[in-house]
Amino acid sequence: MDRNKERESRKRKLRAGVIDSGRSVLPQGVPSNVAVHFGESPDGEQEEHREKNRRKRRGRLLAAAFVVLLVAAGITGYRLYLSNHQYKEIAVLWEKEVVADASSGYEAYGENVLRYTRDGASYLNQKGEEIWNQPYEMESPFAAVRGDYAVIADRNGYSIYICDKTGRQGTVTTQLPISKVSVSATGITVAILEDAKSSTIAFYDKTGTKLQIEVQVTLAGNGYPIDLDISPNGMLLMVSYVYLDQGLMQNQVVFYNFDDEGQSVKDRLVGGFKEYGDSIVARVRFLDNTHACAFAQDRLCFYSLEHTMKPELTKQVDINGEIDSICYSEDYAGVIASESGGPKKLSLYGSSGNEIFSEETGAGYEHMELSGSYVLLYREAECKIYHVSGKLKYEGALPGGTDKLICLGERHYIQLGPQFVRELELQ
Repeated sequence: MDRNKERESRKRKLRAGVIDSGRSVLPQGVPSNVAVHFGESPDGEQEEHREKNRRKRRGRLLAAAFVVLLVAAGITGYRLYLSNHQYKEIAVLWEKEVVADASSGYEAYGENVLRYTRDGASYLNQKGEEIWNQPYEMESPFAAVRGDYAVIADRNGYSIYICDKTGRQGTVTTQLPISKVSVSATGITVAILEDAKSSTIAFYDKTGTKLQIEVQVTLAGNGYPIDLDISPNGMLLMVSYVYLDQGLMQNQVVFYNFDDEGQSVKDRLVGGFKEYGDSIVARVRFLDNTHACAFAQDRLCFYSLEHTMKPELTKQVDINGEIDSICYSEDYAGVIASESGGPKKLSLYGSSGNEIFSEETGAGYEHMELSGSYVLLYREAECKIYHVSGKLKYEGALPGGTDKLICLGERHYIQLGPQFVRELELQ
Protein backbone atom coordinates (compact mmCIF):
# COMPACT_ATOMS: atom_id res chain seq x y z
CA MET A 1 0.00 0.00 0.00
CA ASP A 2 2.79 2.38 0.96
CA ARG A 3 4.58 1.39 -2.19
CA ASN A 4 1.54 2.24 -4.30
CA LYS A 5 1.24 5.68 -2.66
CA GLU A 6 4.95 6.29 -3.27
CA ARG A 7 4.61 5.35 -6.97
CA GLU A 8 1.59 7.67 -7.39
CA SER A 9 3.53 10.51 -5.75
CA ARG A 10 6.47 10.05 -8.14
CA LYS A 11 4.07 9.99 -11.14
CA ARG A 12 2.45 13.30 -10.07
CA LYS A 13 5.87 14.95 -9.74
CA LEU A 14 6.90 13.64 -13.15
CA ARG A 15 3.69 14.93 -14.79
CA ALA A 16 4.29 18.38 -13.25
CA GLY A 17 7.55 18.63 -15.23
CA VAL A 18 6.10 17.46 -18.54
CA ILE A 19 5.23 19.99 -21.38
CA ASP A 20 1.88 19.81 -23.22
CA SER A 21 1.91 20.38 -27.00
CA GLY A 22 0.24 23.83 -26.64
CA ARG A 23 2.30 25.13 -23.63
CA SER A 24 5.87 26.18 -22.93
CA VAL A 25 8.13 26.00 -19.94
CA LEU A 26 10.02 29.22 -19.14
CA PRO A 27 13.45 29.24 -17.60
CA GLN A 28 13.56 30.13 -13.95
CA GLY A 29 13.46 33.88 -13.33
CA VAL A 30 11.93 34.83 -16.71
CA PRO A 31 8.48 36.55 -16.49
CA SER A 32 5.65 34.64 -18.03
CA ASN A 33 4.73 37.49 -20.39
CA VAL A 34 8.14 37.48 -22.12
CA ALA A 35 8.54 35.26 -25.17
CA VAL A 36 11.80 33.37 -25.39
CA HIS A 37 12.85 32.21 -28.89
CA PHE A 38 15.19 29.34 -29.41
CA GLY A 39 16.30 29.56 -33.09
CA GLU A 40 14.49 31.39 -36.04
CA SER A 41 10.67 31.66 -35.92
CA PRO A 42 8.29 32.03 -38.94
CA ASP A 43 7.50 35.65 -37.86
CA GLY A 44 11.18 36.60 -38.13
CA GLU A 45 11.41 35.27 -41.66
CA GLN A 46 8.36 37.34 -42.70
CA GLU A 47 9.81 40.55 -41.24
CA GLU A 48 13.10 40.01 -43.10
CA HIS A 49 11.13 39.43 -46.35
CA ARG A 50 9.16 42.65 -45.82
CA GLU A 51 12.35 44.65 -45.22
CA LYS A 52 13.84 43.31 -48.47
CA ASN A 53 10.68 44.43 -50.34
CA ARG A 54 10.88 47.89 -48.75
CA ARG A 55 14.50 48.24 -49.88
CA LYS A 56 13.53 47.21 -53.41
CA ARG A 57 10.68 49.77 -53.50
CA ARG A 58 12.99 52.54 -52.25
CA GLY A 59 15.48 51.64 -54.96
CA ARG A 60 12.83 51.74 -57.67
CA LEU A 61 11.53 55.13 -56.42
CA LEU A 62 15.03 56.60 -56.39
CA ALA A 63 15.65 55.32 -59.93
CA ALA A 64 12.33 56.77 -61.14
CA ALA A 65 13.10 60.12 -59.49
CA PHE A 66 16.51 60.18 -61.17
CA VAL A 67 14.92 59.51 -64.57
CA VAL A 68 12.36 62.30 -64.00
CA LEU A 69 15.16 64.71 -63.08
CA LEU A 70 17.09 63.74 -66.23
CA VAL A 71 14.00 64.28 -68.42
CA ALA A 72 13.25 67.63 -66.76
CA ALA A 73 16.86 68.72 -67.23
CA GLY A 74 16.68 67.64 -70.88
CA ILE A 75 13.44 69.54 -71.50
CA THR A 76 14.81 72.65 -69.77
CA GLY A 77 18.00 72.43 -71.79
CA TYR A 78 16.06 71.99 -75.02
CA ARG A 79 13.84 74.97 -74.21
CA LEU A 80 16.90 77.07 -73.44
CA TYR A 81 18.40 75.97 -76.75
CA LEU A 82 15.22 76.90 -78.64
CA SER A 83 14.87 80.25 -76.89
CA ASN A 84 18.45 81.24 -77.67
CA HIS A 85 18.92 79.56 -81.05
CA GLN A 86 18.94 81.85 -84.08
CA TYR A 87 18.09 80.36 -87.47
CA LYS A 88 20.15 81.25 -90.52
CA GLU A 89 18.06 80.11 -93.50
CA ILE A 90 14.47 79.78 -94.62
CA ALA A 91 13.13 77.09 -96.97
CA VAL A 92 9.89 76.65 -98.92
CA LEU A 93 8.28 73.30 -98.00
CA TRP A 94 5.38 73.57 -100.45
CA GLU A 95 3.61 76.16 -102.57
CA LYS A 96 0.09 76.34 -103.93
CA GLU A 97 -1.27 78.79 -106.49
CA VAL A 98 -4.42 80.81 -105.80
CA VAL A 99 -6.45 82.98 -108.17
CA ALA A 100 -4.63 86.28 -108.58
CA ASP A 101 -6.39 89.34 -107.18
CA ALA A 102 -4.72 92.64 -106.41
CA SER A 103 -7.42 93.40 -103.83
CA SER A 104 -6.84 90.22 -101.79
CA GLY A 105 -6.35 90.47 -98.06
CA TYR A 106 -5.65 87.91 -95.34
CA GLU A 107 -6.41 87.45 -91.65
CA ALA A 108 -5.20 84.73 -89.29
CA TYR A 109 -8.38 82.90 -88.31
CA GLY A 110 -8.07 80.20 -85.66
CA GLU A 111 -5.34 77.82 -86.82
CA ASN A 112 -6.08 78.66 -90.45
CA VAL A 113 -6.40 81.68 -92.76
CA LEU A 114 -9.24 83.86 -94.05
CA ARG A 115 -8.67 85.20 -97.57
CA TYR A 116 -10.98 87.90 -98.92
CA THR A 117 -11.19 89.61 -102.31
CA ARG A 118 -13.73 91.74 -104.18
CA ASP A 119 -15.40 88.57 -105.50
CA GLY A 120 -15.63 86.53 -102.31
CA ALA A 121 -13.98 85.10 -99.20
CA SER A 122 -12.48 81.67 -98.54
CA TYR A 123 -11.29 79.84 -95.46
CA LEU A 124 -7.99 78.04 -96.11
CA ASN A 125 -6.31 75.37 -94.01
CA GLN A 126 -2.57 75.19 -93.35
CA LYS A 127 -2.04 73.34 -96.65
CA GLY A 128 -3.74 76.08 -98.67
CA GLU A 129 -6.81 73.90 -99.21
CA GLU A 130 -10.22 75.55 -99.24
CA ILE A 131 -12.53 74.67 -96.33
CA TRP A 132 -15.35 76.93 -97.50
CA ASN A 133 -15.96 79.67 -100.03
CA GLN A 134 -18.41 82.59 -99.84
CA PRO A 135 -19.03 84.54 -103.06
CA TYR A 136 -20.11 88.22 -102.99
CA GLU A 137 -19.39 91.48 -104.78
CA MET A 138 -17.63 94.31 -102.93
CA GLU A 139 -15.68 97.34 -104.05
CA SER A 140 -13.38 97.62 -101.03
CA PRO A 141 -13.56 94.56 -98.74
CA PHE A 142 -12.00 94.53 -95.27
CA ALA A 143 -12.30 92.03 -92.42
CA ALA A 144 -12.27 91.63 -88.65
CA VAL A 145 -11.76 88.38 -86.72
CA ARG A 146 -12.23 87.28 -83.12
CA GLY A 147 -12.49 83.78 -81.72
CA ASP A 148 -14.67 81.59 -83.95
CA TYR A 149 -16.18 84.51 -85.86
CA ALA A 150 -15.12 86.65 -88.80
CA VAL A 151 -16.88 89.52 -90.60
CA ILE A 152 -16.16 90.83 -94.09
CA ALA A 153 -17.57 94.27 -94.93
CA ASP A 154 -17.52 96.64 -97.90
CA ARG A 155 -15.87 99.91 -96.87
CA ASN A 156 -18.13 102.81 -97.90
CA GLY A 157 -20.55 100.14 -99.14
CA TYR A 158 -23.62 98.48 -97.64
CA SER A 159 -22.82 94.77 -97.11
CA ILE A 160 -21.55 92.76 -94.15
CA TYR A 161 -21.04 88.97 -94.14
CA ILE A 162 -20.87 87.24 -90.75
CA CYS A 163 -19.10 83.86 -90.79
CA ASP A 164 -17.87 81.18 -88.46
CA LYS A 165 -15.46 78.33 -89.20
CA THR A 166 -18.20 76.41 -91.02
CA GLY A 167 -19.18 79.25 -93.36
CA ARG A 168 -21.64 82.14 -93.60
CA GLN A 169 -24.01 82.55 -90.67
CA GLY A 170 -25.65 85.87 -91.54
CA THR A 171 -25.76 88.79 -93.97
CA VAL A 172 -26.39 92.47 -93.25
CA THR A 173 -27.51 95.10 -95.74
CA THR A 174 -27.23 98.59 -94.28
CA GLN A 175 -29.00 101.81 -95.21
CA LEU A 176 -25.88 103.92 -94.65
CA PRO A 177 -22.26 103.47 -95.80
CA ILE A 178 -19.99 101.34 -93.57
CA SER A 179 -16.71 102.77 -92.30
CA LYS A 180 -15.65 100.37 -89.50
CA VAL A 181 -16.66 96.94 -88.17
CA SER A 182 -15.74 94.78 -85.19
CA VAL A 183 -16.92 91.34 -84.05
CA SER A 184 -17.00 89.67 -80.64
CA ALA A 185 -16.11 86.07 -79.85
CA THR A 186 -19.86 85.43 -79.50
CA GLY A 187 -20.65 86.69 -83.03
CA ILE A 188 -22.04 90.13 -82.08
CA THR A 189 -21.05 92.57 -84.85
CA VAL A 190 -20.85 96.35 -84.49
CA ALA A 191 -20.49 98.79 -87.38
CA ILE A 192 -20.04 102.53 -87.78
CA LEU A 193 -22.56 103.76 -90.34
CA GLU A 194 -22.10 107.31 -91.62
CA ASP A 195 -24.24 109.98 -93.21
CA ALA A 196 -23.56 113.65 -93.93
CA LYS A 197 -24.51 115.00 -90.49
CA SER A 198 -24.13 112.16 -87.98
CA SER A 199 -22.99 108.61 -87.43
CA THR A 200 -24.67 105.54 -86.00
CA ILE A 201 -23.01 102.61 -84.25
CA ALA A 202 -25.29 99.65 -85.02
CA PHE A 203 -25.34 96.15 -83.49
CA TYR A 204 -26.19 92.81 -85.17
CA ASP A 205 -26.34 89.25 -83.90
CA LYS A 206 -24.52 86.37 -85.61
CA THR A 207 -27.45 85.77 -87.98
CA GLY A 208 -27.33 89.38 -89.20
CA THR A 209 -30.46 90.45 -87.31
CA LYS A 210 -30.28 94.07 -86.19
CA LEU A 211 -30.39 94.41 -82.41
CA GLN A 212 -32.38 97.08 -80.59
CA ILE A 213 -29.14 98.74 -79.52
CA GLU A 214 -27.38 101.64 -81.22
CA VAL A 215 -25.34 104.71 -80.44
CA GLN A 216 -26.16 107.98 -82.20
CA VAL A 217 -23.23 110.38 -82.39
CA THR A 218 -22.76 113.89 -83.75
CA LEU A 219 -19.75 116.16 -83.99
CA ALA A 220 -21.46 118.51 -81.53
CA GLY A 221 -21.89 115.62 -79.08
CA ASN A 222 -19.19 113.01 -78.41
CA GLY A 223 -17.61 113.79 -81.78
CA TYR A 224 -16.81 111.88 -84.92
CA PRO A 225 -15.96 108.15 -84.44
CA ILE A 226 -12.58 107.16 -85.88
CA ASP A 227 -12.37 103.57 -84.65
CA LEU A 228 -14.20 101.12 -82.39
CA ASP A 229 -13.85 97.66 -80.88
CA ILE A 230 -16.22 95.35 -79.04
CA SER A 231 -15.02 93.20 -76.15
CA PRO A 232 -14.66 89.43 -76.71
CA ASN A 233 -17.78 88.74 -74.61
CA GLY A 234 -19.80 91.37 -76.51
CA MET A 235 -20.64 93.39 -73.37
CA LEU A 236 -18.38 96.46 -73.71
CA LEU A 237 -17.69 98.89 -76.54
CA MET A 238 -14.63 101.12 -76.93
CA VAL A 239 -14.72 104.07 -79.34
CA SER A 240 -12.17 106.70 -80.38
CA TYR A 241 -13.74 110.11 -81.15
CA VAL A 242 -12.40 113.38 -82.48
CA TYR A 243 -14.31 116.44 -81.32
CA LEU A 244 -14.06 120.24 -81.38
CA ASP A 245 -13.04 122.16 -78.26
CA GLN A 246 -12.97 125.94 -78.73
CA GLY A 247 -12.30 125.42 -82.41
CA LEU A 248 -9.45 122.95 -81.83
CA MET A 249 -9.63 119.28 -82.85
CA GLN A 250 -9.20 117.01 -79.82
CA ASN A 251 -9.39 113.26 -79.24
CA GLN A 252 -11.10 111.15 -76.57
CA VAL A 253 -11.68 107.45 -75.86
CA VAL A 254 -15.11 106.41 -74.58
CA PHE A 255 -16.40 103.13 -73.10
CA TYR A 256 -19.99 101.85 -73.20
CA ASN A 257 -21.52 99.00 -71.20
CA PHE A 258 -24.27 96.99 -72.92
CA ASP A 259 -24.68 94.41 -70.17
CA ASP A 260 -27.71 94.60 -67.84
CA GLU A 261 -25.84 96.81 -65.39
CA GLY A 262 -25.23 99.39 -68.13
CA GLN A 263 -28.93 100.22 -68.23
CA SER A 264 -28.52 102.27 -65.05
CA VAL A 265 -26.42 105.02 -66.73
CA LYS A 266 -27.34 107.50 -69.46
CA ASP A 267 -26.56 106.28 -72.97
CA ARG A 268 -24.74 103.33 -71.30
CA LEU A 269 -21.61 105.52 -71.26
CA VAL A 270 -19.40 104.35 -68.37
CA GLY A 271 -16.09 106.10 -69.04
CA GLY A 272 -14.50 108.89 -71.08
CA PHE A 273 -10.82 109.80 -71.28
CA LYS A 274 -9.55 113.07 -72.77
CA GLU A 275 -5.82 112.81 -71.98
CA TYR A 276 -4.89 112.70 -75.66
CA GLY A 277 -5.26 116.35 -76.61
CA ASP A 278 -4.70 116.67 -80.34
CA SER A 279 -2.91 113.29 -80.58
CA ILE A 280 -5.20 111.22 -82.82
CA VAL A 281 -6.14 107.75 -81.52
CA ALA A 282 -6.35 105.84 -84.80
CA ARG A 283 -6.81 102.36 -83.27
CA VAL A 284 -8.51 101.00 -80.16
CA ARG A 285 -8.46 97.36 -79.18
CA PHE A 286 -9.71 95.06 -76.42
CA LEU A 287 -6.83 92.69 -75.71
CA ASP A 288 -9.20 90.53 -73.64
CA ASN A 289 -12.37 91.14 -71.62
CA THR A 290 -10.55 93.09 -68.91
CA HIS A 291 -7.69 94.83 -70.77
CA ALA A 292 -7.78 97.36 -73.60
CA CYS A 293 -5.26 99.55 -75.41
CA ALA A 294 -5.56 102.82 -77.34
CA PHE A 295 -2.90 103.53 -79.98
CA ALA A 296 -2.36 107.29 -80.42
CA GLN A 297 0.18 109.09 -82.59
CA ASP A 298 2.71 109.45 -79.80
CA ARG A 299 1.54 107.22 -76.95
CA LEU A 300 -0.12 103.98 -75.87
CA CYS A 301 -2.76 104.03 -73.15
CA PHE A 302 -3.65 100.81 -71.33
CA TYR A 303 -7.02 100.41 -69.62
CA SER A 304 -8.39 98.00 -67.02
CA LEU A 305 -12.01 96.84 -67.30
CA GLU A 306 -12.01 94.79 -64.10
CA HIS A 307 -14.79 97.11 -62.92
CA THR A 308 -17.02 97.21 -65.99
CA MET A 309 -18.91 100.27 -64.77
CA LYS A 310 -15.72 102.23 -64.10
CA PRO A 311 -12.90 101.69 -66.65
CA GLU A 312 -9.49 102.79 -65.40
CA LEU A 313 -6.44 104.16 -67.22
CA THR A 314 -3.67 102.03 -65.72
CA LYS A 315 -0.63 103.02 -67.78
CA GLN A 316 0.31 105.64 -70.34
CA VAL A 317 3.43 104.95 -72.37
CA ASP A 318 4.87 108.01 -74.09
CA ILE A 319 6.70 107.28 -77.34
CA ASN A 320 9.71 109.26 -78.45
CA GLY A 321 8.93 110.19 -82.03
CA GLU A 322 5.92 109.05 -84.03
CA ILE A 323 4.43 105.57 -84.22
CA ASP A 324 4.83 103.98 -87.66
CA SER A 325 3.34 100.51 -87.10
CA ILE A 326 1.36 98.70 -84.41
CA CYS A 327 0.51 95.10 -83.50
CA TYR A 328 -1.54 93.44 -80.78
CA SER A 329 -2.79 90.10 -79.46
CA GLU A 330 -4.58 88.83 -76.36
CA ASP A 331 -1.46 89.33 -74.24
CA TYR A 332 0.64 92.03 -75.91
CA ALA A 333 0.69 95.34 -77.73
CA GLY A 334 3.65 96.51 -79.81
CA VAL A 335 4.79 99.52 -81.80
CA ILE A 336 7.56 100.54 -84.15
CA ALA A 337 8.43 104.20 -83.74
CA SER A 338 11.13 106.51 -85.04
CA GLU A 339 12.46 109.90 -84.07
CA SER A 340 13.26 112.44 -86.76
CA GLY A 341 16.26 111.04 -88.63
CA GLY A 342 16.82 108.41 -85.93
CA PRO A 343 16.66 104.62 -86.02
CA LYS A 344 13.36 102.75 -85.85
CA LYS A 345 12.67 100.97 -82.57
CA LEU A 346 10.39 98.02 -81.81
CA SER A 347 8.82 98.03 -78.33
CA LEU A 348 6.59 95.28 -76.94
CA TYR A 349 4.34 95.68 -73.89
CA GLY A 350 2.24 93.35 -71.77
CA SER A 351 -1.53 93.80 -71.47
CA SER A 352 -1.07 96.04 -68.40
CA GLY A 353 1.50 98.28 -70.09
CA ASN A 354 4.70 96.76 -68.68
CA GLU A 355 7.55 96.81 -71.20
CA ILE A 356 8.66 93.35 -72.32
CA PHE A 357 11.55 94.37 -74.58
CA SER A 358 12.75 97.13 -76.87
CA GLU A 359 15.08 96.74 -79.87
CA GLU A 360 16.26 98.80 -82.82
CA THR A 361 14.91 97.19 -85.98
CA GLY A 362 17.26 98.64 -88.58
CA ALA A 363 15.72 98.97 -92.04
CA GLY A 364 12.06 99.92 -92.32
CA TYR A 365 9.55 97.08 -92.60
CA GLU A 366 6.17 97.49 -94.26
CA HIS A 367 4.33 94.95 -92.10
CA MET A 368 4.29 94.08 -88.42
CA GLU A 369 2.37 91.16 -86.87
CA LEU A 370 2.00 89.47 -83.50
CA SER A 371 1.47 85.83 -84.40
CA GLY A 372 1.53 83.19 -81.69
CA SER A 373 4.56 83.85 -79.50
CA TYR A 374 6.43 85.78 -82.19
CA VAL A 375 6.71 89.33 -83.50
CA LEU A 376 7.05 89.31 -87.30
CA LEU A 377 8.52 92.22 -89.24
CA TYR A 378 8.55 91.82 -93.02
CA ARG A 379 8.48 93.46 -96.40
CA GLU A 380 8.67 92.24 -100.00
CA ALA A 381 11.63 89.84 -99.65
CA GLU A 382 13.03 90.29 -96.15
CA CYS A 383 11.88 89.55 -92.62
CA LYS A 384 12.90 89.70 -89.00
CA ILE A 385 11.37 87.40 -86.38
CA TYR A 386 11.53 87.93 -82.60
CA HIS A 387 10.27 85.72 -79.82
CA VAL A 388 8.08 87.71 -77.39
CA SER A 389 10.92 87.37 -74.86
CA GLY A 390 12.99 89.64 -77.12
CA LYS A 391 15.25 86.95 -78.61
CA LEU A 392 15.94 87.41 -82.32
CA LYS A 393 15.06 84.12 -84.06
CA TYR A 394 15.68 84.96 -87.71
CA GLU A 395 16.86 87.87 -89.82
CA GLY A 396 17.31 87.55 -93.54
CA ALA A 397 15.80 86.78 -96.91
CA LEU A 398 12.14 85.97 -97.47
CA PRO A 399 10.65 84.57 -100.71
CA GLY A 400 9.16 87.59 -102.49
CA GLY A 401 5.60 88.82 -102.83
CA THR A 402 4.48 88.74 -99.20
CA ASP A 403 1.06 90.09 -98.24
CA LYS A 404 0.80 88.23 -94.93
CA LEU A 405 3.06 86.09 -92.75
CA ILE A 406 1.52 83.83 -90.09
CA CYS A 407 3.38 81.78 -87.48
CA LEU A 408 2.46 78.09 -87.12
CA GLY A 409 5.08 77.29 -84.49
CA GLU A 410 8.76 77.61 -83.60
CA ARG A 411 10.03 77.03 -87.14
CA HIS A 412 7.00 76.91 -89.44
CA TYR A 413 5.18 79.82 -91.11
CA ILE A 414 2.50 80.40 -93.73
CA GLN A 415 3.39 83.01 -96.35
CA LEU A 416 0.53 84.46 -98.39
CA GLY A 417 0.72 86.56 -101.54
CA PRO A 418 -1.58 87.72 -104.35
CA GLN A 419 -1.12 84.43 -106.27
CA PHE A 420 0.23 81.84 -103.82
CA VAL A 421 0.19 80.17 -100.41
CA ARG A 422 3.48 78.73 -99.09
CA GLU A 423 4.72 76.97 -96.00
CA LEU A 424 8.15 78.14 -94.85
CA GLU A 425 10.55 76.46 -92.45
CA LEU A 426 13.37 78.13 -90.55
CA GLN A 427 16.62 76.15 -90.71
